[in-house]
Amino acid sequence: MSLTIKSSGDFETLDKGRYAAICYQIVDMGTTNQEYEGKISKKKQVRITFETTSEMMADGRPFSVSQTYTASLSTMASLRKHLESWRNKNFTEQEEAGFDISNLLGCSADVEVGHTSGGNPKIIGLRFPEGGVQKVATKNEQVLFDLDVYNDEFRGKSSDETKAMCDVFHGFPEWLQKDIEDSFEHKAATDQGASTGVTQAEEVQEDSSESLADLANDDDENDLPF
Repeated sequence: MSLTIKSSGDFETLDKGRYAAICYQIVDMGTTNQEYEGKISKKKQVRITFETTSEMMADGRPFSVSQTYTASLSTMASLRKHLESWRNKNFTEQEEAGFDISNLLGCSADVEVGHTSGGNPKIIGLRFPEGGVQKVATKNEQVLFDLDVYNDEFRGKSSDETKAMCDVFHGFPEWLQKDIEDSFEHKAATDQGASTGVTQAEEVQEDSSESLADLANDDDENDLPF
């Protein structure tokens, strides 16, 4: 597959097309107000990132491509459509009630790449790879950012686990850090007024009934990794 080299700074980017890739990063971005068709509502979001397995940059590193999804398995949700296409099967009622998104880490996929209006690559589809979905080692460190664990650091529940999650957070680009810090969950955790924090947390819980975070995992009868 071809590569497109932008004239500005010789920035390498993936051309539009389909690529063999592996999921290596999942980020719980929390719940924020999102506008769609003039309406604002609370949406919980998750960002999923893949590395290519054959297309490499000039320095030998794999390309990365990401997409931010509403964390929902509703029938119209883009995340559900992409996951079902990736799995090559629909979700069962049992899976709808409890799906562990962390199982996506290290899983192979065919990723359809498009471009934003600014020319940056984005995921427009996920497909079942030739030979089936496999758990595969990645060149990038496999990272799961758990916002709830991260927020424990700000709730006075510091531990080795929360410190490690803080290290993960500090490795994110500034725009992603800001989006996470703007989430209702993080604001509630850092709020010094206990009553205000509880109120925000309750609002988030009510609006996140279809969230993928902290859901139970069920064994897959067809031996798919997820």
